[in-house]
Amino acid sequence: MQNLLDAKFDQFIEDFKLLGNSKDTNWNRFVNYHFFSQFQPGRFDTDADLLDQICVDSPEFSEIRGALFLLNDQILSNPKDIDDILQRDQKGQLELYFLGFGDEEALMQQLEKLFASLDAEERREDWIQILSYAMSRKIVLRWKDNPVLKVVIYSNNGNTDKINFKDIFYHWFSDIASIRINEKRLQGIIHSNENNYQAELELKSASLIPGGEEKYGNAYITCMSAQELIKLTVTSDGLLRRNMFDDNVRDFQGDSSVNQEIMSTLEKFPERFVLFNNGITIVCKNIAAKNGKYVLDSPQIVNGCQTCNMVYRAYRNGVNLNGVQIITKIVGSDLEAVTQGIVKGANRQNIVYEQAFETIREFHKNLEKYFEINEVHGYQKIYYERRARQYVNNFQIKPQQIISFRGLIQSMAALFLNHVENSHRHEYKLLKEYKDSLFVDVHSYQPYYLSALLYLNIDRLFREGKLPKRLHRFKMHIMLLVKEMKCGPSPELASDDIDKYCEQLHKSLEGGKLMQMAEEACEKFENIADKWIDLKGPKYQYGMKDSAEFRRFLMKEIHGVSNEKNEDKLYTGNVMNVNLDKRNTLYGFIEHAPDNIFFHEFDNPDMNQSYAGKRVSYKIIRNGSQERAINVKLVESQKEN
Repeated sequence: MQNLLDAKFDQFIEDFKLLGNSKDTNWNRFVNYHFFSQFQPGRFDTDADLLDQICVDSPEFSEIRGALFLLNDQILSNPKDIDDILQRDQKGQLELYFLGFGDEEALMQQLEKLFASLDAEERREDWIQILSYAMSRKIVLRWKDNPVLKVVIYSNNGNTDKINFKDIFYHWFSDIASIRINEKRLQGIIHSNENNYQAELELKSASLIPGGEEKYGNAYITCMSAQELIKLTVTSDGLLRRNMFDDNVRDFQGDSSVNQEIMSTLEKFPERFVLFNNGITIVCKNIAAKNGKYVLDSPQIVNGCQTCNMVYRAYRNGVNLNGVQIITKIVGSDLEAVTQGIVKGANRQNIVYEQAFETIREFHKNLEKYFEINEVHGYQKIYYERRARQYVNNFQIKPQQIISFRGLIQSMAALFLNHVENSHRHEYKLLKEYKDSLFVDVHSYQPYYLSALLYLNIDRLFREGKLPKRLHRFKMHIMLLVKEMKCGPSPELASDDIDKYCEQLHKSLEGGKLMQMAEEACEKFENIADKWIDLKGPKYQYGMKDSAEFRRFLMKEIHGVSNEKNEDKLYTGNVMNVNLDKRNTLYGFIEHAPDNIFFHEFDNPDMNQSYAGKRVSYKIIRNGSQERAINVKLVESQKEN
């Protein structure tokens, strides 16, 4: 007879198609998956490459069974993530997590060896490459402080001895701590990740809010102490329950000016915090008074993400929070319409469009629906996970059927923007660079859907061993070749011809034909790569993945031309202003990165002052170093399919 954890383990093996692996290998993967999912809920469901990376299988470091690194609370999946995050945040706080099973002394010895010889390590494994770069002098100079080291020990033997490293080891870190988990604790982590747990809070003077009919639920308004908020939002291992913010439209905004003010108040004027802060809103399936306390089922914080994160930071930094009170509204209802109404109402006054909030736009909501109603014959149905973990409770939808925003923007950069060399970059970087070229209201949904279909199915073919393992790191290039070899170069996303092109690609894939197309693409890629190395020299084999020059060479070998797109490229953006010059003719500027684009009535005779504040499409022409927009036309929103 199975217990609950056994059943979860078997379900995990089935979902991730791991039946061919040994039980020990799968258990290692299972523990890594659930423990590290606490840092970014849902990430490993849609990024199996990252899950492979953190599940360490190293002959030299055999006691290290899991390794995950965070920079400013962001999971690092490749060294370039470090550059992208530091470009945005300027300074970084590094957190290093290593997971082992049982033999603590051997694990500590291997960690001492790893860090003592890190500069000399042959960086063959992805996790060592990331760690080496994060600890290099170039990056060390941009640390806020020395890294935090957390050693995670999975064991059921009850040992709670303190870990002990050599004295020199403590010199390298600002803090070293151990986290111990066993079977019971792992089960609690799984419940927490699934947001399937109860919180019991002490709330003084909680007032029931009259809310009409009882069937819609109940609500309380209260002042919650910081200690109770910590108890609600922090696990027994001291980790923030990040999945508690899944329904919050805002992610944590880091060291913004507002958050710095929150921290300053917590540190200097804790007793005034309740006066200065807007408070938080919690929704849960049910709230009930019990023995002087309040029990919340499956709570979600839908407004107050910044407040909760800063209270958590203050708690971790040792700030005295005894005098801190937070105004709190708690709504208990199991009706979806009610909880969604609370989410919208709690955030309506605060939503500001920023890059971090891209997926709350209507385009993404409609795109999510488009995925749900479409399917290509011969392939599993696929889904766009617009919000983290939105399909976690639907057991009919498997992880390999789901694409995240990260995977979608990466695949679109590779397939339809002709920048496969950038496709592995951090989604923040890609969105910043291509914000005028992707997810535009006028765009058809077809290219987004087909790029996701290729991304998920090419990845599946590699994982099932049906494509050469040596080419897995070039899977984006293989996807691009599948498309280009079958249908040729794609038109611009805003072009009237894009639907016709996508219908041709759709038809070519029907009936499970991707396998043969992918095999042909792999063979073609290897032939072209060999030709490239013969032409450029052996050292050029190492930089192909990131090389725009290799991408141009690849396209030239396929089509006879490099397929570079310059002045024919169609952009979109918002008109900042429209004014009259001294000759009484109209001119204006369009938002564009890195510099805004000038446009004039001379090039655009149909323009008028009503263009101000509206979204337009345009092309760019250059005269020396000067650029201006031509063919400026108003963009009409894409209608729902």
